[in-house]
Amino acid sequence: MERHRQPHPARGPVKGAALIYEVTGGDKLPGHLALGRGAIERQLVKIGSIQDDLAAWRDRSAATACDDAA
Repeated sequence: MERHRQPHPARGPVKGAALIYEVTGGDKLPGHLALGRGAIERQLVKIGSIQDDLAAWRDRSAATACDDAA
């Protein structure tokens, strides 16, 4: 009779909580904190999308600036 191994409990939430604790104990908090590879990948895709949008419209968007603004 084969014995089935029990899976290890998920460690991701514990690691995430430990990182949040570490980050919040520091002097400077990040504006964004991705937890896990999936979250990092989604943020990188979003950043790429924003960069593409900015590049396509940069000159025309900048031309709308108010000249008398500081």
